[in-house]
Amino acid sequence: MSGGDRRVQFAAAFYDQALSDWKVYGHLTRLGLPRCHELHYLQMACEKLAKAYRLRNVSADVDGIISRHTGFVGFINVYPRSPAILAEYEGQDARHKEVCRTSSTIAREIEKLAPAIDREESPENAEYPWEREDTVLVPCQYPFPALSLLDAHGGRAFLKLVDRAFRDY
Repeated sequence: MSGGDRRVQFAAAFYDQALSDWKVYGHLTRLGLPRCHELHYLQMACEKLAKAYRLRNVSADVDGIISRHTGFVGFINVYPRSPAILAEYEGQDARHKEVCRTSSTIAREIEKLAPAIDREESPENAEYPWEREDTVLVPCQYPFPALSLLDAHGGRAFLKLVDRAFRDY
């Protein structure tokens, strides 16, 4: 398969799986299950959405993109500056700046939910138990306080931004 065909196929595949994960996330938020389950699907949807967008860049390293769990923060730092999003915030510079700042903060916390990311400094993840100060913590019992931002106004704006990225793809 040629490099371009491979890139296109992976981009489409990551988008399709990201959209499926996003739909599961939306469903799980209404079920009252432990938060780790919805956060797991949110993390996976965001990671794969970012990969799909990044794979559309013909100069990007396909193998590097598909093999890493990082990239969502970079994506969320660029996407809100796209012409379509900037047009939505025309004349609302302070609001746009706040959405960008809050979205970047939330994106960093979401990216860290992947177990392969920074297990030493931030072991909290949505899948596997971890140890902190001689105590084993369990995702289904952990409140994920760093992601309480999702429940605030900025979090809702972030989720709308992610939803918009799905629609704009």
